[in-house]
Amino acid sequence: MFKIDMENGKEFSSAIEALCNLIDEGTFTIKRDGIGLHALDPSQIAMVIFSMPNSAFSEFQVDSQQNVSLNLENLNKILSRGKGSQLTLYDEENRVVVQFAGGKSKKSFKVPMIDLGQSIDREPKVEHDVNIILNTGAFKDAVRDIALVSSHITFEIKGKKMMMSATGDNAEAEIEYEEGDDGSVKSMDVKNTAKATFPVQYLEDMIKGADDNTDIEVSLKTNAPMKIKYAVGNAKFTYYLAPRIDLE
Repeated sequence: MFKIDMENGKEFSSAIEALCNLIDEGTFTIKRDGIGLHALDPSQIAMVIFSMPNSAFSEFQVDSQQNVSLNLENLNKILSRGKGSQLTLYDEENRVVVQFAGGKSKKSFKVPMIDLGQSIDREPKVEHDVNIILNTGAFKDAVRDIALVSSHITFEIKGKKMMMSATGDNAEAEIEYEEGDDGSVKSMDVKNTAKATFPVQYLEDMIKGADDNTDIEVSLKTNAPMKIKYAVGNAKFTYYLAPRIDLE
């Protein structure tokens, strides 16, 4: 049994919307210290790790650890109807009750739990050579620029310079940043050079939920999964994206 309350459900709704950019369904682990989720996208190219501590909620009751699998698209549509109302979530006969309260009115929905089998709880073990903190809005703009040219983006880091490039049938694009350059790149920790290529669409889906005015953390290693971290309020997101390996 669990029961969760938030005075304003907008933060939780935004977190679920961010998850929906990449996955359609997933299994939440609900335990005394908060809510978590590990999931692969349907193509198994990308992974998302989500967590939200119990301190983010006005009330957080759980008898024992529970795994709750849901269709996230359905949940997202329902949460979007909350419009900043008080949010309550609790389980009832293999369903999750989503209840909104505002003033003297209340409305509730019942979302059926689904069977997804065993949940994923392992994070890839990658010793990244590059860790970059940059402005989310600037990063989104750069990815959008690359998307005009190609479906894949190549990252190359040498010294304190980060270059993003792509070659398409009709055009080429290249964007270069240096640490401290116009505030876009806040810091760069570079242990070694790194170069890797990733699908643009997945990258766009992963960063779509991040606030443009916040910072995002990007970790890279040559021909290894990219790691992206950011927060949406109290919710924390970590993404991994597999690279494209060109066999010569």
